[in-house]
Order: sequence, then C-alpha cells, then structure tokens
Amino acid sequence: MSKELDDKYHRLALEALHRGLVGHELQVQIGDEEIISTEVLRAFEFSGDILRNNQESQHVRMVADTVFETCIRLARCLYFSGEARTLVLHENEHILDAESQLVTLRRNMSHLKTLLDNG
Repeated sequence: MSKELDDKYHRLALEALHRGLVGHELQVQIGDEEIISTEVLRAFEFSGDILRNNQESQHVRMVADTVFETCIRLARCLYFSGEARTLVLHENEHILDAESQLVTLRRNMSHLKTLLDNG
C-alpha cells in the first residue's frame, strides 16, 4: 500500500468519525455494533475535546492523542474495506486488527480517565 492510500483511509475514517459514523456499516463483527460504535465515538469526542482545549498536561495530551488515533485506526478496521486495515509506518506496512485496537482503546481510555481524576 502506498503512503497516499494510507493517508486517504486515515482521512476517510476521520471524516466518518466527525460525522458520527452515519452511513457506515460494520465490516468486521467483534461484538455488539451499537455498543462498539457508541464507545468509539465517545472516546473520539472525549479525546478530541482534550486536544482542542489544550489545557491539560503534556502527558494527558499525549494519551488523548493516542486515544484519538486509535479511534481512527479502529474505524478503519471496522467500517472500511480490508484494504483500509493496512497502515504504513516508516515505509513499513502493518495490518490493523480490530480486536487488538479495541483492547488498546479501552486500556488507554482507562489510563486517560485515571490521569484526569488524579490531576
């Protein structure tokens, strides 16, 4: 996959999340579609708010950025064709796995909330 195609799917997933995933159907079944869609959208909005406000510590913003990017990767896995699951990092291709991305999202959201509660 080319970096341009990778960037295209990143942009499409980002746009889909900004539109609330309206018009997108789950392509990979890893659980209850409504629950997962709601969870991804909430994490996307929550982390996006932190990044836009830019009032938290650098560590909190770093974790929020990780959550935000994981939402985009998860959307690529769940709502787009198989081709969208290929990510290009440092000229190397990596295949995204929806289940592991969901685990990562949940772990990082928990960490982010802990940081905010203790901040």
